[in-house]
Parts: sequence; structure tokens; C-alpha cells
Amino acid sequence: MGFHETLLHPAIPMTLFEVVPPAAAKPEALESSLHELQPLRGRVDAINIPEIHDEDRPGERTSKFIERVEPRLLGSRIQRELGIDVVINRVTVHDAEPERWFRETLGAWDIPNWVLVGGESKEIRYPGPNPGDAARLVKSLGLPATLGGITIPSRVNEPERIRKKHAQGVDFFTSQVMFDSNDLVWLIQRLNGVEARIFLSFAPVSNRRDLQFLRWLGVDIPRDLDRFLLGSEQGEVAPAETCLERSINMAQRILMDVFDNLPPDPPPIGLNIEHITRKNFAPALAMLDRLGNLYASLVHKNFGF
Repeated sequence: MGFHETLLHPAIPMTLFEVVPPAAAKPEALESSLHELQPLRGRVDAINIPEIHDEDRPGERTSKFIERVEPRLLGSRIQRELGIDVVINRVTVHDAEPERWFRETLGAWDIPNWVLVGGESKEIRYPGPNPGDAARLVKSLGLPATLGGITIPSRVNEPERIRKKHAQGVDFFTSQVMFDSNDLVWLIQRLNGVEARIFLSFAPVSNRRDLQFLRWLGVDIPRDLDRFLLGSEQGEVAPAETCLERSINMAQRILMDVFDNLPPDPPPIGLNIEHITRKNFAPALAMLDRLGNLYASLVHKNFGF
């Protein structure tokens, strides 16, 4: 059963692992990334590859912008050399004529799974279509792509946004990285009867810079999380191993909270692990193992696989 066919089967666990494309200026970085990703064979259903743009967000950036390899290049090599499906993200609002990209990606690149992403601000006039309009275009062209979107559980009217995009042809959504279950539980309960799969996203935290970078990206992080994840009894910053263990335990509790509060006819639930920064690749693998086992058992228990 392929990626598209599996999406709408709630009883089948589906796991994504999100990787940042390597630096474009370092040809050896692509080969290194492919080697690094080999352990993911048989452990994930697909590798999720974001499209990185130099964003003008408020606040101090914690790391310099680096031009990245195009997701399609990395994705095509992952499929060909590692035999793992890929999902690539496309920021549709930057492309005034997206049809060419759609056709090339299905044809020459042979990548049919896309997450359509919008702009960073409603105040900016972008040349290209928003994700909903882009999804309608893909469907009107009759292109056999499997479309995804982004969900931010704390956003106003988010259940209605998801239902509307699903009606426009979006079959799955990846959530913003989650550090609290309240908004997530609220969202899933209001998606009763929706068939689009919701991938719950988690990322390991090893130090303060991880949280600073996630906040800069716009992730909704509770105010007291710094003290909970990073603090020690002596008032100092806890060791990286302690921070990682706490972040994995928190993610496990969020997962269990979501499954403990499912509505009568819930949407299919998926798991998406992000490593955010290159140095957090090994911690992300550790999170994948721990959360993946728990997630699969929760799916089997709640959906009778």
C-alpha cells in the first residue's frame, strides 16, 4: 500500500521524519545527508523536506540564513538511493506561475506528495496563490498529486480552515511543533468526521538555543517551558541529556493526552518528528524511537489495527 492509499486508513500508523536540506554551497553536504538518512529505512513512511526561505520575522534570529539544496533534488535522491518515500514542502505564495512547478515535480522529478505552504504574514502581498487556491489549481489540472497543508492548532477558526482545505483537495496536515496538548486536543475534537490525516509534530530540545530558534520560527511555546525543560535544582541550566529526556517525556504525554480525548469519529492521526537543527539529528532519532513505539501502540489500541 502506497503513501496516498495509507493516508485515509486510521488503523494504520504513519510516521514522517522532517529533515532540513543541506547547504547548497557545500556539495559534500548532500552526500553526507544521504548517508546520515540511511538508518531511517524501515522506520518511517516518508521523509518530510521543508522549503527554506530567508524570512523576515520579528525578534533576533539565532542563526544566519543559509541557502539550501532544493527539496526536489534531495527528495529524488532519497527515493532513488534509499527507497524511502518523500514529502516535499512548497511555499506556493512565492510562485506567480505555479503550474510549471507542479508538472515538473510530478514528471521529471517523480515526486507526488506535497505540502502546500503559505506566506509568513497576511500583511504582505505575494505574487503566487495561497495554499487553498494552489490546491484547487492542482485538482483542476487533473494532476495526481497527494496534497498536504500546515495546521496551527492555536489559530482562530483552525477547524474550519482544515475542513475548507480538505474540501479543496488537501488530504493531510502537519501540525506546528507542539509543546502543549490543550489546543491540539481542542482541534482534534472539532475535526470529528474529517478524513484528512493530522500529523502531530514534535522536536527534541537539548538547550536554550533550540527554544529560542523555535520561538523565532513562530512556534507557540508556553512561558514556563524554559524553566521546566532547561532548569535544574541548583538554578542552573540542566545538561543536554536531561533536557532531551524531558522534551521526549513531554511529547509522550501530549500524544497520550490526544488519544485519551479522541472524539467518536476522529481524523486519522500521524506522527511527524522534526530535528530543526543539524546538531539535533541524533536526538531526533532517539525521539523517533520512543514516540514511534508509543504512537503505534496508541493507534492499535484506539483504532483496532
